[in-house]
Amino acid sequence: MGTKLRMTLPVCLGLLSAALMVWDIHNQRVIQSMGMGWDTGAPIWPYQTPAILFLALNTPAYIVANPASRLLGLLIPYNYVMLFPCVILWWWLVGTLLDRGLLRPASRTRWFWIVLSSTLAVIFGAAGAYLAKDTLRWELTYGNGFLSWDDLIVLKFAAPAIWCFLIGAALLLLAGRFAMLRLRDRECNR
Repeated sequence: MGTKLRMTLPVCLGLLSAALMVWDIHNQRVIQSMGMGWDTGAPIWPYQTPAILFLALNTPAYIVANPASRLLGLLIPYNYVMLFPCVILWWWLVGTLLDRGLLRPASRTRWFWIVLSSTLAVIFGAAGAYLAKDTLRWELTYGNGFLSWDDLIVLKFAAPAIWCFLIGAALLLLAGRFAMLRLRDRECNR
């Protein structure tokens, strides 16, 4: 039957996210012990790296859980109490969608779903372009050239844009599949 991604993705990426969380919690303790020892803040490597990688890997879950953790007043590292279950749920959802054939529509298609998924794809694409523009502006203003430790900061800003483009592409794929099924149904009814 093969590996079920709805189980594999949450376990593997949940373990990776847990390791990044533990590393970040350790780094937060080191940063607190330094106090004002760094005049420009904690260095990117190794102290800010786990938080940046966690955000880049789990941006959709972070966006969903962050408002609730802010509403509850949870600061680092306590915000992980809200983030980690959302991470597991996100990767379970992605695995389930991939197990079902990458957004294969199960029922008869309707124009509503084609228009809705196309519209959402355009919205996510536009949001990704807007976020990418801001990332590019930041890189041109503050960047130190290609392949430096500052690229981790760029990854922090670029991750939401990348995820917007990925989700938009998946929605566009879904709209295309709905449209293909609609055409197939029309041909069968002739």
